[in-house]
Amino acid sequence: MKMIRNILIILFLIVLSACNASQKVPTSFSSKTVDMASEVVESSNKNNKTELVKENSKKEWALTVEEGTEDPAEFLVQLEGSKVERFLSAEKLISLLQSKEDKEKYRDSYVDVGRIQADGSQIAFVLDLFKEARLIIQIYDLDSGKKVNEFMLPYNHPVISSDLTKYLYEDKDKAYIYDPSTNQSTAIQLDGDSIDVDDIHQGKFSPDSTQFCFTDSQQNIVVFDVSTHKIIKKIHIDSGMAIVNQWIQKDKIIYSLNSMSVTKTYLLNLSNGEKHLLGKGMERLLMSRDGSELWFEKVDSPSNYKLNINTGLKSKAPSITTVDGNMATPVQWFYTANDFSKYDSEIKVQQIKASSTLPSKGMQTYDAKNLVDGDTSTAWCEGVKGNGEGETILLDLGSSQKVKGIELINGYAKSEKSYRENNRVQKLKLQFSDGSSLEMNDFNTRKKFKEPINTSFIKLTILSVERGTKYQDTCISDVRLF
Repeated sequence: MKMIRNILIILFLIVLSACNASQKVPTSFSSKTVDMASEVVESSNKNNKTELVKENSKKEWALTVEEGTEDPAEFLVQLEGSKVERFLSAEKLISLLQSKEDKEKYRDSYVDVGRIQADGSQIAFVLDLFKEARLIIQIYDLDSGKKVNEFMLPYNHPVISSDLTKYLYEDKDKAYIYDPSTNQSTAIQLDGDSIDVDDIHQGKFSPDSTQFCFTDSQQNIVVFDVSTHKIIKKIHIDSGMAIVNQWIQKDKIIYSLNSMSVTKTYLLNLSNGEKHLLGKGMERLLMSRDGSELWFEKVDSPSNYKLNINTGLKSKAPSITTVDGNMATPVQWFYTANDFSKYDSEIKVQQIKASSTLPSKGMQTYDAKNLVDGDTSTAWCEGVKGNGEGETILLDLGSSQKVKGIELINGYAKSEKSYRENNRVQKLKLQFSDGSSLEMNDFNTRKKFKEPINTSFIKLTILSVERGTKYQDTCISDVRLF
């Protein structure tokens, strides 16, 4: 018995020793696992910090198109609260991105911005080859500045999805959706007489580009699936002329309804059909990407406003008046961390002096510094009796700079009313530190000199003016050098 008991004790000790040994292995492995987990957490924290920095560096931008001109100018406008921080000419952006080969190849084309990706990372240019009656679409990556795609579409300006992956166009009274990834165009099947190509061509893609909506002649909001090209929903709305302004978030759209000469704007929930009246007499509507603010103009006022959707409060928004008092329609509002300053070759003015300045009125000042504040709602106005002929502005660049041209927003561009009431410059003399000079009498958005001028200053002298309807003060809203 003793022998049996001793054998059992020995077996027990062997098993216990094996268990202890087996416990040591996981303990050692657990230590390594903790280290690896720490590295994963640390990496995750770094990624989170990077994303946080990126998110915090995002700026609010709008793509705007000038009104009232045969060849409307386009601008990328950086907004900050109630102030315009920066204008970036789309013409300048196109010129910087396109290669010499493309400029030569498509030298007879008219180029505009079709759309900017929602995060500001890519941009689609539409090249109108009017002599050949065809369109070329070029996609550029704005981080690298490289062209990433190019394709041809029939001669009709397409509706472009927010991610630049779908292009709805019309050809021979039929509508198609083109997918550049597959190089395939698919016809959209229309069901019934209430829908035609014009209805579809005025529609909008959903933010994720999977659906498309428009209004038909029977006063329905029609939604169809992009992948199946089938209509999946119809929501009847009130009688009148309706148009879809914008599709925001997953299931919300803004549409305007004109009935009995009154335009009403609604926010519609596509999932349940509920609608909410946003206001009356709103024009040039644009909703922020998160759906919290609506940017618009009033029918009886050229000023811009923002409506807080949650509180219903309205506030004045940045003025986007451009050259010669023409208003610019906002066509896209986006947030991006992309630094567009690398495409902005603006030459900074170190000091600015004027020969005279109109005295301030309350909080409104007319100082020369208003010319370089990037805000077109402010202006420099000369302050002498008469119309201001002979008054000067000195732009000190601090050192000799190679100046290729000038952008000048003429008149008091705060509103159409202030533009009409005050004098504008009709002819302007520019003098440079190298002794050269030139005269300007065509105040387009950009004036490129025949040859770059090396100068440390530019002196602007008013030679003649165009009279305003009410005041004799001659004003200029903004000056930029490039």
